[in-house]
Amino acid sequence: MDYAKLGQRIKETRKQRNMSQQELSYEIEYSVPHISHVENGSRKLSVDFLVKTANALQVTTDCLLCDSLTESAKIYQSEIMEQLENCNGRELKIINRMIADMKSNLKENL
Repeated sequence: MDYAKLGQRIKETRKQRNMSQQELSYEIEYSVPHISHVENGSRKLSVDFLVKTANALQVTTDCLLCDSLTESAKIYQSEIMEQLENCNGRELKIINRMIADMKSNLKENL
């Protein structure tokens, strides 16, 4: 398990929810320094911390763990769809072209 990636995902999700470490601390009953260490990947987390954090951030544990899961394609697809929600037609056309180019490049180089 990559604790640095897990911590980064927790931090990103917390920020997307406009939640401070202090607010998360209050919700999950862990100290702000503990949360900071987890988000920086310098401390392993417990299952209790993971579940409380997922509940406080209103996401599944799979969403937080997807960088360490082998079956996480649906989570990434969902995240991509969220990124595309507010795009206009021109932006979607450009992004679609970029995705096609990236897929082609990946197939050639993997």
